[in-house]
Amino acid sequence: MIWTYCEQWNNLTENPMNPLTPEQAQARHAAGELYTAVAFPDEHSVPALRVEMCLETGYSSVIFMDEYGRDSLDYTFTLINGSLFLENATSYDYGESAERGGYADAERTEVYEFTTDGVIRRTVEVDGEESRESRRGVDVAGNWEPVPGFGAYDALIRRDRA
Repeated sequence: MIWTYCEQWNNLTENPMNPLTPEQAQARHAAGELYTAVAFPDEHSVPALRVEMCLETGYSSVIFMDEYGRDSLDYTFTLINGSLFLENATSYDYGESAERGGYADAERTEVYEFTTDGVIRRTVEVDGEESRESRRGVDVAGNWEPVPGFGAYDALIRRDRA
């Protein structure tokens, strides 16, 4: 993977907003300030994923992107007692659409909300229709991750979290 850094990623233009050097991003990481790390499989491809970090507000997110530059899966973590907890997982399905980046509308969205005490809420939206369900007593031990050091995102960017 080739990593680049910026303040934030612009889904509409599919470009970084306020690019950062690795040193600037590392300083932001150390200070807990917002930065985004964008991973490219190679130098001639669209990004595979991005990691947004803002530890001063207790936020981190890993967003996996498809070949059209669209968000396909978003894991949102919150900082609790010095560790990151996977609080939301959102998947996006665009059907047969080939629209690019932030211009595409998902045909189906599936959201999982997790609580530290084992409650999971699932919301599925298809063509404007929404269905909800929840479960209690679910083992969420796998939702915890240590806060990564700068550039050491391997544990955080695991796509399969089963």
